[in-house]
Amino acid sequence: MPRINPEYRNEAKKKIMAATLEIAQKTGWNTVTLETVARKVGVTKGALYTYFENCDALMDEVALELVKNLSYTIKTDNAGNEAGIHEFLERIADIIFTNKDPVAPVFMQALSRAAHDEQFRERIGKRYDETLVKLREEFLQRQQKGQIPKEVDIRTAVRALYGLTLGLAFIYHMLGKDRREAKTDWLASAERILMLAPDTSDRR
Repeated sequence: MPRINPEYRNEAKKKIMAATLEIAQKTGWNTVTLETVARKVGVTKGALYTYFENCDALMDEVALELVKNLSYTIKTDNAGNEAGIHEFLERIADIIFTNKDPVAPVFMQALSRAAHDEQFRERIGKRYDETLVKLREEFLQRQQKGQIPKEVDIRTAVRALYGLTLGLAFIYHMLGKDRREAKTDWLASAERILMLAPDTSDRR
């Protein structure tokens, strides 16, 4: 069997994962199968097995990639600029709840898988820990700049924000509630957790 060029393989995997997300966004995660993804990409179902062992493996990789992207965005999105804390929170809320490919629904899907798969639980747990570290670093820097009150315990605040995120993700994704409402509730609660004055800009 001929070997696949690594660069071509990576690009093919990205296309497959993008198609998976598009299907999930349009018709729901329960409609994602290797058959539907293969039709979307324009290949045979058998061709997908070259890249993913099964549909669960594909969905796991999509979940890990989105959480990785969130961590990367936290690290780089505001690097070198003077964006305020409210603008930063707004950006994170968009990624989680209202972007074209929001993190929340796929992360909820990942959590249900993690409960029954120890190996995947370790992988998603590693991504979770990486994101916590990035958030703590970002908030500590902003606290040093005076954007967050010094009374705020950043470690506790970050964990509280994660719990808030999962709770709202469940409400809006699992129960079919409005995503923009979830974003608004998240921002208002995040301001309280971080002891910030309410944002009075017109961004919302």
